[in-house]
Amino acid sequence: MDEASQSVEPSAWIPLQYAKRLVLAGDHFQLPPTVISTEAVRSGFNISLMERLLQMPQTNISQRLNVQYRMHEDIMNFSSRVFYEGSLQADDLVRAARLADLPAVTVSPLTECAVHFIDTAGASYDEEQESEGSSRLNALEAGLVIKKVHELLNSGVMPAQIAVISPYSAQVKLLREKLKSLDLEIDSVDGFQGREKEAVIVSLVRSNREGEVGFLADTRRMNVALTRARRKLIVIGDSATITRHAFYQQLVEYFESIGAYHSVWEE
Repeated sequence: MDEASQSVEPSAWIPLQYAKRLVLAGDHFQLPPTVISTEAVRSGFNISLMERLLQMPQTNISQRLNVQYRMHEDIMNFSSRVFYEGSLQADDLVRAARLADLPAVTVSPLTECAVHFIDTAGASYDEEQESEGSSRLNALEAGLVIKKVHELLNSGVMPAQIAVISPYSAQVKLLREKLKSLDLEIDSVDGFQGREKEAVIVSLVRSNREGEVGFLADTRRMNVALTRARRKLIVIGDSATITRHAFYQQLVEYFESIGAYHSVWEE
């Protein structure tokens, strides 16, 4: 069963009645099965057969693919440490790959480093709820995303080499409207699972006094978002809000440790 961690367990049992041996392939640290019903989630319907088996103490992972061929090691290292016991390794072909190495891309601080975090704390980049629905958006953060997109384009990066990702559908919709004249892929984290681009901008959206991270608390979704970029990852978010959650506290500390932390006041 390929992508076994994204299948609800009942679906997995249908073919198993005809099998004598089962091989499950997937990553239970990435997106779980898509389940809309909150009642079903409370009952555990969003737990795949693969994840449930791995929760059993007698279950062992027979093989882990440790070498990745997608991303610069600075993009890889945080997820490797937090989700995979530091076991991931970057192949020599991608370990130090930068945007500046691409044809026609100019050398600059933006294109030379692999990771860039822009902290909007204290700048009143407040989130808001969409007018019709429960999703969230952040108009000022969207404006900063647009600015970074144009900086990448002006550096010689092609539109088809850039993606913008957000966990919130309302932010995705807003950015699509603002950037509709460009041949640019803008999608939710779920929509970008299994995909990759040379440069990826992640808009975290959440910025509030209560420190509520909502949807961002699903760290597996963020594992996907943070590992879609090959050569350049730009993350935009409010550290004062997101670091109330331990995962994002670690993330911001990692950005600081590799010199990737920047304040919005520098923009």
